[in-house]
Amino acid sequence: MFPAELEALSNQRDLPSFTATITEDDLNRLAQIHRSRVAEKTWQARASDLRQFKIWCQAHQVNPNIPTSADLCLWLSHMATDNSLNRLRYDVSTGESTLYRGNALAVRSIRRRHSSIKWFFDQQTTGKNPATDALVHGQLAGISRLLPSKPKRAAAIRTEWLAPIVADIETDGFVGLRDQLIVTLGFAGAMRVSDLAALQIEHVRLFPNGAILGFEQRKRRNEYSQIHIVAGQNPNSCPILLLQRYLSVIGRQHGALLVRANRNGAPAKLALHPSSIARIIKKRSNVVAPPFAHISGHSLRRGFIDSALAKGAPISEVMKVSGHKDPKTLMLYLDDCGMFANHAGSGLY
Repeated sequence: MFPAELEALSNQRDLPSFTATITEDDLNRLAQIHRSRVAEKTWQARASDLRQFKIWCQAHQVNPNIPTSADLCLWLSHMATDNSLNRLRYDVSTGESTLYRGNALAVRSIRRRHSSIKWFFDQQTTGKNPATDALVHGQLAGISRLLPSKPKRAAAIRTEWLAPIVADIETDGFVGLRDQLIVTLGFAGAMRVSDLAALQIEHVRLFPNGAILGFEQRKRRNEYSQIHIVAGQNPNSCPILLLQRYLSVIGRQHGALLVRANRNGAPAKLALHPSSIARIIKKRSNVVAPPFAHISGHSLRRGFIDSALAKGAPISEVMKVSGHKDPKTLMLYLDDCGMFANHAGSGLY
């Protein structure tokens, strides 16, 4: 029901009538371009949200194609309530998803799911969109006031942690070298896990004192962009030296840079998934990170930004590495790094 309809909406093969002669290849290309109007991750998020809504509707005897605004309010309230049927568990053996009772979702997650449902019903040609009803918007406003609004931010992997993390990783095989490169390169380039997963060998240029990494696309950037990585002072944790060793081990000129290992521990051709890179970062950081620290795939990026700002690096130079377009975003990091440095109350009492 919903997955098939979403695929049709994303590909939009029902384009306006043509007066020109058109082939199947033309239609496929038109559909590909039309689908690219939004990021692939957006389609994936919409598919996930619609799947959850459909299964929730089935569990509550609601027709997912014609829900009322009251039905949507109930759905939203379940997502905002602990121990409610608000999460999906995927069974690999059956290929099916089932609802289970979990903790309340974050406000941002609830708003995203509502946005996906609103978008889906906007594509329909008949009837009023129930997701735009004032009753539903009022429910969202109530949820925003009731649920905690503090964002859960990743802890920073500090610059002084790099050497111990790298030293703890075994270096007798490909996997250890790859994981060392992930930690050091991710930190030095203030990269997201999606950036690391997207790295291609042909877009890596090495220099005596650094490297340039190119990206066809990055988050919120559709144009080609580059990151400049400077060589490190410690030869054991220098990302450039590790990158040189890694390239000589994999022995390829094209393809994904960070790849999986086969059963023998040798490099395969399949690229690491961003979630796999995040798990590697979390696993390797356990040697130095406090037990209560919220280490995630974003911790390397935050660690570089925190460390650079704390050292006094200009915001403009940090933005060149991190790729931020708006300095207001970096101010969130600056608030954490030097929250008392220039406090207005300094010396008053």
